[in-house]
Order: sequence, then C-alpha cells, then structure tokens
Amino acid sequence: MALTAEALANLPTNPDTGVAEAGKDTLLYINTGTDKTATWTLVGGQRNSPLSETASSIDASHKTSGGWTTTIAGLKSWSISYTGLLIMNDSGLQAMEYAFREDKQLNVKIVYKNGSYQTGWAAVTAFSKEVAHDGVATVSSTLTGIGAISAVTAAETQTPAADDDTTP
Repeated sequence: MALTAEALANLPTNPDTGVAEAGKDTLLYINTGTDKTATWTLVGGQRNSPLSETASSIDASHKTSGGWTTTIAGLKSWSISYTGLLIMNDSGLQAMEYAFREDKQLNVKIVYKNGSYQTGWAAVTAFSKEVAHDGVATVSSTLTGIGAISAVTAAETQTPAADDDTTP
C-alpha cells in the first residue's frame, strides 16, 4: 500500500539539531538596491565563498614570561574568498566586477540554510577570470571587509521562493 502525501509529509523528524550544515546551502548575496531599499542579489555560479576572520598578533612577552612569548589579539579583519563559475549576465557577478573596476564598496550578505545571516561592507580587492581551453570558465574574487561583519542574525520571517534571486 502506498503512503499518502500527508503521511509522507508527517514522517518523523530527527530531534538532534546538532547536525553539521552542508556548505552548498550557504550563499553569498550583494545589495544591488539603493541607499534606502536593499535588494539582495544572489551571486550566481557559486562554488565556494569562505568567510575568514582574523586578528593580528601583538607580542606581549616580558622578562618574567619564562622565556616564552606571550601573544594577544590585535586588530581584527575579515574577508570572503569567492570562487564560482563565470555566468554571463549574472547581476551579482556584474556588481562585483563593477565594484572592483570603480573602487566601489559592496554591502554583502552571507545567508545560511536556516535563514540566519551576516552582513558587512567590503572592498573587492581582487577579481580574476580563468578561461582555460579545456575547462569551465571561472571567477575568483576577494572581498575584504571594511569594519566589522555582523554577528549571525536570526532568520527573517519571510523566505524567498526557490527561483528567486533575492533574499527577504
């Protein structure tokens, strides 16, 4: 006997919420709106967009540290090392390349599977296209943070449609 659609929809859910997230579900968006209204545009062709947060090291060693160095965290910074496919006429990639060429800062948003996100301002400090004769054309870009990136913010109440290129 086949299960009904209702029975399938009501299959048990694992109560363990400590399951790792798949990286494929974390997406990079760029604000292509105005100063008054944000329009979050998905950067197409994404393969990887790791967020890296670092702090410089400050040597705090002294004569009584037993001959060992002591280090404290100094200035903090963040960056996103984007890599993806070259998708012609992609609005997100177009904005990224424009920002690089025109020294324009971008408002970026990293959205996680559960809808939570982080935002910040970044400068595009590297932008390159690889167009090998025997492979798919790709784009690599470095977005270097300007000031702090936000803490992870809880999901907003609305979620975009599956084919929507903007987040709420």
